[in-house]
Amino acid sequence: MVKRILLALTLVGLSGYTLSALTLDTASAKLYFVGAKMKTKVKVPGLIKDASFSFAKTSGSVADIMGKAKVDADFTTKDTKDKLRNSNIKRTFETKLKSSKIHAEVSKITGNDSAGDIVAKVSFNGVTKDIPLKYTLADGKFKATGMIDMSKDFNLNDSYVALSTDKMVEGLHGKQTWTEVEVGIEAQIQ
Repeated sequence: MVKRILLALTLVGLSGYTLSALTLDTASAKLYFVGAKMKTKVKVPGLIKDASFSFAKTSGSVADIMGKAKVDADFTTKDTKDKLRNSNIKRTFETKLKSSKIHAEVSKITGNDSAGDIVAKVSFNGVTKDIPLKYTLADGKFKATGMIDMSKDFNLNDSYVALSTDKMVEGLHGKQTWTEVEVGIEAQIQ
């Protein structure tokens, strides 16, 4: 009898734990990118500083919170924590953009409260495209990441060529600027 009571209490405790709602810290939400340079793919991270997020809810499941998420930003507010790099990106990549405005919204989400997939409809440089993202929730952080290709996606090839063939950038990148860029969002969630 005691074993049954303990088992029942354990199940109630576990079901109560799994039913508890997650809570999003909206102020912690960030839009970021990670490029790569050199033959060894040295990571070059950056943050879009003016990103403005909206969420349908700030508590519930991951699907409740992120299912209607939107973000608006301007690439010109990027910050790579390196003044020379920021200047080089502005001088080369940004001058070839038709539009530096970014808008993204989640159009599909599948998974659970620890991992899954998102499809985000992203508009950048005058082009709208569905970008698949993988998300995880670990250590109190929600993170969704995907990849874009600067030579193929969002009509960015002219910007990529301007950046990658610039003599100063070529020297700093060891004549290798990779076209693949990780893009994503992250936020504290409990």
